[in-house]
Amino acid sequence: MVRHPHMADMKRRNESVSEEIQPISDDRSSTHGWPRVLLWALALGAAVFTWRGIVASTEAFVNGEVSVGVTTLLANLCWIAGSVGIIHNGRRMRRLAGITWTVNLIVPLITAFAHIEPIVRVSPWFQAGTTYFFLPTLGAVAALVWLMWSAPSQIATRNGG
Repeated sequence: MVRHPHMADMKRRNESVSEEIQPISDDRSSTHGWPRVLLWALALGAAVFTWRGIVASTEAFVNGEVSVGVTTLLANLCWIAGSVGIIHNGRRMRRLAGITWTVNLIVPLITAFAHIEPIVRVSPWFQAGTTYFFLPTLGAVAALVWLMWSAPSQIATRNGG
């Protein structure tokens, strides 16, 4: 077997590089207290809205009201994505959560004032969440506040960094 003189040099370089690489670890702790209650409440809300939304959208599709079914499923998808994004707490997931919670705040307020037709009563977007005593809109506001409060840059600023 013929060996090239540069192969040994390349092998030594690769070994030294692999010794320098250390595994990435996440030292952040999970949430405790009221933030944990908030995250569980948002996830529970997403589950309830999704269950009721699937039933309502199925009925809407059967009755030929496609726009009603689609907007109901879209509202459910926004709640699920927002809940998963805020619980996961990675950089991209925080961005996803910020977008979906903003949508979950703006669309219900628009429907409250514009009385848009393709929104059913069981949707969290129906007239700013009146079916659920405005809790969906309050949840969206709380989620956005939590996303701003728990942002890594804000935590560093509060800790003097």
